[in-house]
Amino acid sequence: MKKKIETVQDINIAILTCEDFSKPGGAQRLIMDQARALSATIICPQYDPEAVAAYDPRSDVHVISLDARLPADPFRQIAGRRLFQRQSFSYDFYVFNDDMASRYPVKQMPHMYYFNTPRRALYDMYYPFFDELPILKQFLYAPALSSARFFDRRFVREHIRHISCISHNTRNRLQKYYGRDAKVIYPPLHLEQYRCEPSKGYWLSVGRVDKWKRVELQIETFRRMPDKELLVVGPVYPGYEHLKKSAPPNVTFLGSCTDEQLMTLYAQCEGFITTAIDEDFGITPVEAMASGKPVVATKEGGYLETVLDGYTGILTHPDVDDLISAVRHVEAEPLKYKEACLRQASRFSYEQFCYEMQMHVLEIANTYTHLR
Repeated sequence: MKKKIETVQDINIAILTCEDFSKPGGAQRLIMDQARALSATIICPQYDPEAVAAYDPRSDVHVISLDARLPADPFRQIAGRRLFQRQSFSYDFYVFNDDMASRYPVKQMPHMYYFNTPRRALYDMYYPFFDELPILKQFLYAPALSSARFFDRRFVREHIRHISCISHNTRNRLQKYYGRDAKVIYPPLHLEQYRCEPSKGYWLSVGRVDKWKRVELQIETFRRMPDKELLVVGPVYPGYEHLKKSAPPNVTFLGSCTDEQLMTLYAQCEGFITTAIDEDFGITPVEAMASGKPVVATKEGGYLETVLDGYTGILTHPDVDDLISAVRHVEAEPLKYKEACLRQASRFSYEQFCYEMQMHVLEIANTYTHLR
């Protein structure tokens, strides 16, 4: 009988991703945590050592650059897939983090695909994406997107054996669009980094300002509550600068912040508000709860898995009147949510993520006889 693999240190693991490691972001942080948990090497198109050092000050993680600068969307997807199709690596086990990196030859290769979500422009957000295109581009994109969706489904069906994902919301999408089940492993927090301090009276929103986040709902909510202050942290994407320009005086856009600045903003806020469309998972409300702060979130997507309605905050409809009511309800007794928030956040610890990720990879690796 061949020997069973006992630890992830017994196998040489590579994480393949097309994420850009030249600037901070939640996706990059998750991949770095995954690499630490699996003692894995990250292989990506390119990276900035300073950006990597922001997540890995002790240089625990080995990152390899393919020295490739990918173009902007939509050509990024084509270039990213071709980039990995041309590569040849010699690792024991591969973890794919996106549909571009997954095109590395996978038949019979020990692997796992860790899904954030199926590409949303091809599936659940196809029509909102399509409706925003100019008429001429609609004629060009319609057959291209239909073809991309067909080949994406076929590829996953024929080549991907082992699937895990970041939430039950994503798991439901995988079942719907690919007919495949998946192991849910929630993204982690390093809970020791968060703290709870007395409120300075402002509400906080964290995330990029784009079509998916519905920040306009938050702006209108606080426009009608001039006695309350909202701070919005995150980059404003092209085409959405008008939201910043038209915001009322009690709504302030702070842009990007350092991790330490963000921890302080979480620690000192009165509450946290988030309104994204059917969020895949959504780490920001968990970060707020790790700081002992209540959350007002729309009743959809990953928020249904993280926010306990009535205990760690309020889940509500994506409607300004309902959001106002939820904020007023929370501000009446903001401290009553603190202990429940801290308990709920503890479910998403790095230690729990590390254990689940290691156990799942070992389970998969032991199904490949040539690895033993």
